[in-house]
Amino acid sequence: MDYLHFFSRFTSSSRLLIALLLSTGAHLAHAQTKIVEGQVLNSRTGEPVPFATLGVPGRGLGTVADEQGHYLLRLPPSLNDTLIVSCVGFSSAVVVPAALAAGKRVFQLAPQEHLLSEIKVEHRRMHPALLGNTKAKGDIFWMGGSSGKRTVDTEWGWEFGALLKPVRRTYLEEFHIFLSANNYELLRFRLNLYTVEQGRPGRTLLSQDIQVVCNKQQQGWITADLRPYEVLLDAQPVMATIQWLQSEKTDPEDKYFSIPVTRQSRQVMVERENSQAAWTIHDMQPSLYFTVMTE
Repeated sequence: MDYLHFFSRFTSSSRLLIALLLSTGAHLAHAQTKIVEGQVLNSRTGEPVPFATLGVPGRGLGTVADEQGHYLLRLPPSLNDTLIVSCVGFSSAVVVPAALAAGKRVFQLAPQEHLLSEIKVEHRRMHPALLGNTKAKGDIFWMGGSSGKRTVDTEWGWEFGALLKPVRRTYLEEFHIFLSANNYELLRFRLNLYTVEQGRPGRTLLSQDIQVVCNKQQQGWITADLRPYEVLLDAQPVMATIQWLQSEKTDPEDKYFSIPVTRQSRQVMVERENSQAAWTIHDMQPSLYFTVMTE
């Protein structure tokens, strides 16, 4: 877990002590990790799988590959953990500890066959609407970042989102998320949609990789056009999240972004450290919403 959004819940007098403790812990953790480097490839074409995720189930260990499928993963020296490699549109690969110990570093993902069903939007039967939290202000800022670190590979894969409840069949046209701060020269997220199982994200609903890219410290409402993807939701609860894939900034200091969050009387916000970590839920709602056409 990065410490910047964790700090948002503490007074300024507490931050110095926490920073010192986290800094000491970070140095110890770094000294006790083994760096694993390799590449994720498409098993059918041999081409790289951009921004594939790698994670250890139930633990805060993981990262995201770059545009060429190259990854750098920090694991305990013993390498006793099973690794899950995944990406939208591909079947996940399970890498057992013995394979890692034997030096396996190139992982292959098989593309999933997906037949797109034709979607016809009849405007006589559908009308525009909004789904989610459209407020640009919140009670606190939920922050993510890596100030003081030259590499942020251990933060990539962090995921954050909210429970949404479409009451009718809904066609997603645009996705919007508000960044109240952004010090990165490039910031890339993946949009994920999940079924809801026991109050947490379950099965993924998207078969196409939908990304949100922010350039040159872009702030305010960030919008992604979803019309080319033809995403249609049934009248069922859904979890909508963003997943941190990439960030770039030359100066290691002052690197963070933040999203306004409003306190709620029920648990509607979800978060996890990487693609295989356990989900946590919060009595809050982030500033994200969809422009939709609904029946």
